[in-house]
Amino acid sequence: KAVVSTQSTGDNRSWKTISEFQDDGALNVTAISHSDGHVAVGSDSGVVNIYQRDDIFKTRSTPLRAVMNLTTDIDKCVFNSTGELLAISSKEIKHSLRLVNLHPLKVVPNWPTAKTPLSHVNSVGFSPNSGYIGVGNSKGKALLYKLTHYSNY
Repeated sequence: KAVVSTQSTGDNRSWKTISEFQDDGALNVTAISHSDGHVAVGSDSGVVNIYQRDDIFKTRSTPLRAVMNLTTDIDKCVFNSTGELLAISSKEIKHSLRLVNLHPLKVVPNWPTAKTPLSHVNSVGFSPNSGYIGVGNSKGKALLYKLTHYSNY
């Protein structure tokens, strides 16, 4: 099950569950993230299910897309500020990072490449206007890549 919670005040004891739904096919949920329109749920099998955000309020939901490009525990699911891109990663195997374009619901095929020096990905994040993606790795490096689709930088 994936549990979606919200916190109404600064007090950690005030967290309350707003939705609980069965993630289609996942035994163990390892990462979850949301944008204005979507929810991404990563599992220990490497599958990331992408749902319409409103569907998480149903008891049983069918994902819009199951992303199966990684094969180990998903550690990170991160949407960019516009909700157009989703970064998914697993730190267990080198170079395990993928970008998903949410409008056609497809994995970006040309990045990262085999020559992108990601190593084991520990963290990932987008700049506020999505012009850059930052990747932290197990070698202690912070890598910054320009996303040329976003011309506001």
